[in-house]
Amino acid sequence: MSGGESFQGASAIRKAVPVTAEPTQELVLSLLAARRGHFLLESGHHGELWLNLELLYRRPRRVEPLCSELVRRIASLSIDAVCGPLIEGAFVALTVASELNLEHSYAEHFERPSSDGLFPAGYRIPEALRESVRGKRWRS
Repeated sequence: MSGGESFQGASAIRKAVPVTAEPTQELVLSLLAARRGHFLLESGHHGELWLNLELLYRRPRRVEPLCSELVRRIASLSIDAVCGPLIEGAFVALTVASELNLEHSYAEHFERPSSDGLFPAGYRIPEALRESVRGKRWRS
């Protein structure tokens, strides 16, 4: 992350690490109490699947194998730290960073104006942590 100030999300890691394992997908959906319907997502897009992220770490041991699989998939990437959004993503990032013995940070949600209604939410690393992460190679 250049400048260490804000980022839009995990699109880079999604491209580098495609999720293909059906049993893994089913486990994630069960842990997140997935609901189907019509939802307005944080990005401004509409979707048919809602994931309750707050429920992910209710039973941390059930999430550990998923994090281990993520670690296996990203271990060959050249990264210095792992960052996740404060709501639940930070727990995943912390678990992954711990397993890889890397630095960890979290990003806070903030609203930003958008003329087209898309991507009105942003994430930034808190000011107190920015200097320690500036110039590092991240996966979020």
